[in-house]
Amino acid sequence: MKNLLLLRHAKSSWANPDLIDFDRGLNDRGNRAAQAMAVHLLQEMPLPDMIICSSAQRTRETLAYLLKSYAHPIDVEVTRDLYMASDLTMMEKIKQVSPEVETLMVLAHNPGMEELAMMLCSTAQSALSQEMYMKYPTAACAHFIFEVACWSEIKRATGTLQAFVRPKDILV
Repeated sequence: MKNLLLLRHAKSSWANPDLIDFDRGLNDRGNRAAQAMAVHLLQEMPLPDMIICSSAQRTRETLAYLLKSYAHPIDVEVTRDLYMASDLTMMEKIKQVSPEVETLMVLAHNPGMEELAMMLCSTAQSALSQEMYMKYPTAACAHFIFEVACWSEIKRATGTLQAFVRPKDILV
């Protein structure tokens, strides 16, 4: 069995119009959400053995909050390949992960993140999947389970959605 956590980066800042998109960091709301989600994920989700993260500034800042929360060793790969990647590009990256990794987190961007989550979700509809289909906001995380031995065996519509958490669900 494999656990996949799909985390969209937290809210980014548009305060500096001179920055290119890749270099935009988190805004205040994004920092609060990233911190809250890191704590929530630590307490409520399987702990990742590996995180594959886009190398954009906002994803690396979101990652920093996760790494402050997690106390266990995690293999982290930061790659430009996930910057604004399509669902298919993300899927190929996932399929290349070693079978020894039981829980994988992908930290990237929309629209690819949302499209990947929808592609992986099994056809069985639930209130949870409907929420995910409606909107995949910044700092949201979907947790899927796959009944496979290797990441390369993952296919469309075979993931069971276990949880879909948004910052608004945990911030008071």
